[in-house]
Amino acid sequence: MQSFNLPLFDRRWLKGAAIAAFMAAAWPSSGQPLPPAAESGECSLEGAVPATVAAVDEDFELLLDDGRRVALAGLDFPPQEAGALRAAVRDRLASWLPGRDVFVGVFAASPDRWGRSPARIYASDPTGGASAPLASVAAALLSVGDARFRPDPTAAACAKLYLAAEAQARDSGVGLWSLPEFRPIDVSAPEAGKTLQRRRGMIVVIGDIHSVGESRRAFYLNFGDKWRDSFTVVISRRNLAMFGRIEPRSLVGRRARVRGLIETGSRIEIATPAEIEFIDRGAR
Repeated sequence: MQSFNLPLFDRRWLKGAAIAAFMAAAWPSSGQPLPPAAESGECSLEGAVPATVAAVDEDFELLLDDGRRVALAGLDFPPQEAGALRAAVRDRLASWLPGRDVFVGVFAASPDRWGRSPARIYASDPTGGASAPLASVAAALLSVGDARFRPDPTAAACAKLYLAAEAQARDSGVGLWSLPEFRPIDVSAPEAGKTLQRRRGMIVVIGDIHSVGESRRAFYLNFGDKWRDSFTVVISRRNLAMFGRIEPRSLVGRRARVRGLIETGSRIEIATPAEIEFIDRGAR
């Protein structure tokens, strides 16, 4: 999946009460202890190796003292247009990690074309001192709304953990989730069509699946009574095996939360299970 570019912000939300609310909710000033990282499993300390962070750059990438550059895979940070919020998140990350010994678990055998290694990072909780247990840096950021979960294939092993961490901030409406440009779009709302047209980059959509269509190439999950005018999720037949034993036609009536890149019109094509969650009716 290509990198997501987040939507432009209404700059009015970079002032006043919105900034105050964001900063008040921001970790690590909350003082809540972070849960210790799992010691075994796909998204755990298993296989992670010690390293020291030298710096955090403007793009939230970590420069290690051995010269390696790592990126926190599976995270969508505030965009450049959200200058004050982006700076606040970056400053908090920079106050936590540089000079600190961490554990790095890389997701790929070699760096990407920009020289970055997608990875999961574990560090001691800054609210508990150096003797605190190691915690997932990504989960900590997600749990207070400093970032959103991005369903990168490289971070697939951590999708369950990251989505659970994100839910804490999303359900409470804190951090980025307090801002209109990041809130899930309810596709049953009257203004949903116009909202979808305004958004760019990764979006999060929520709604009920009304019908399922199919073609030789794909299945189409339609979130409205009139499929030509409704929001649609596309699942290519070549990717269907990634979703296990799912039968698309059995999804009619289910409520789902979907994230991905909006295509021409009002549809998102998904390729991995991390891009769609089936949730209880009434959930957001």
